[in-house]
Amino acid sequence: MNFLKRAGKSIVARKGKTMIMLIILTVIGSLVLSGFAIQNAAKSAGEEARKELGATVTLQVDRQKQMQERQASGERGRPEEVKISMKDVEAIEQLDEIKSINYLSQATATASDIEPIESESTNSGGRAGGEMPEGMTMPDFSLNGVTNMELLDSFSNGTLKIVDGEALTTEAKENSVVIDENLATENNLKVGDTFKLKSTTTDETQKLTIIGLSASSDASSDASFRAAGFMDPMNQMYVSNETLAGFANEDGAVSASSVVYSLKDPSEIEAFKQKATAVSSVDWDTFTLDANDAAYQKMVGPIEQVASFSKSVVYLVSIAGGLILALLILLSVRERRKEMGILMAMGEKRSKLMGQLLVETFVIAAIAFLITYATGGMTSQFMTDQLLNREVTEAASAVTTDGFGGPGGRGQQLLATIPQITEMTTKIDWTTLVQVVQIGSVIVFLSVLLPSLMLLRMNPKEILLRED
Repeated sequence: MNFLKRAGKSIVARKGKTMIMLIILTVIGSLVLSGFAIQNAAKSAGEEARKELGATVTLQVDRQKQMQERQASGERGRPEEVKISMKDVEAIEQLDEIKSINYLSQATATASDIEPIESESTNSGGRAGGEMPEGMTMPDFSLNGVTNMELLDSFSNGTLKIVDGEALTTEAKENSVVIDENLATENNLKVGDTFKLKSTTTDETQKLTIIGLSASSDASSDASFRAAGFMDPMNQMYVSNETLAGFANEDGAVSASSVVYSLKDPSEIEAFKQKATAVSSVDWDTFTLDANDAAYQKMVGPIEQVASFSKSVVYLVSIAGGLILALLILLSVRERRKEMGILMAMGEKRSKLMGQLLVETFVIAAIAFLITYATGGMTSQFMTDQLLNREVTEAASAVTTDGFGGPGGRGQQLLATIPQITEMTTKIDWTTLVQVVQIGSVIVFLSVLLPSLMLLRMNPKEILLRED
């Protein structure tokens, strides 16, 4: 009888064994398929997260290194601010990976013919935060020097928006300014009006023209804003870096406190950092290129944990499932010892007997694969939802207990500003199916090969006379 026919008859005759193997192979296939589907979904979600956050690299002072050096030398107080020379970064601007550049700088000013929004803690001294030490002036306003307001993170995520007029861009005229709509209302100002500010550094007075009114959803009730009114979002203004230079230093030299590079492709971040370090004359002992991966890691942290767990599941299930299947086939082969011995005594080749066992197992595996394919989408999505919900919950708990206080504290506020991924959609594509078939085939082949070799290496007489 043809060994293929014998395999078919054996599958039908041994219904119990066939059903057990079908269940085992279906479970193995479902878990392996779900594992690969979850990993692919996590990869896609991570790529979407990076695109949503954008590929930005910030050139700024290495604060951590600066603080470590000060602590080592015993110095205290706030480190001296170091500016970035525009000439030092000219070479970086020419790199092909860059899509846009935003130079950022800060300065302060006092009121000349415009009054700031007073904070709740304003005392009888007239300015928020009380009296300043002799020789120092409490600022009324924060000036933010930018190349383009539309490139700011706060503008992109909707925290800052223009409610009248236009945003400050490279096309804005000299001495243009964007101020908060509440500040404008308090001073009866509108787009097109002018006012004067006095620098706290140079004592120079400049006339600015309002080109836009902004609105910020930042929490103005924060303690730092109450302590220093010029830090309140309503008292912050946006000007060009050239305009700000007149408020910042005596010679009016244009510099920046940080430079934000937006890249064309998120995958080019590391390549860009290496090229920028090589071509520029920036002092890399003082400055650093920060890819700002904190938000990205916070956003994709839960899905990376899920992907890591699913990868472990694939390995564990493949190994454990293979061992269980091998044991089951070994027991089945031992029970069929006489059948194999008689067939070999009748002249049947060992290769065909092994082929019969392989055909039987692969037929059952094929049926299991069809069941897995039919239920794989639902199974993988259920596993993804359960695992992701657990990781998101743990991530939220870690933030609220890791030095940020309890519910409603700064930890919760920080978590709320970072858009975590709380949903992942798994898809069963051809790549995933091929991976499952490959792993399943290896498991089945090894599970059949090893037990059958233990029996078929003996001659027919030894097989028939063996009692164990």
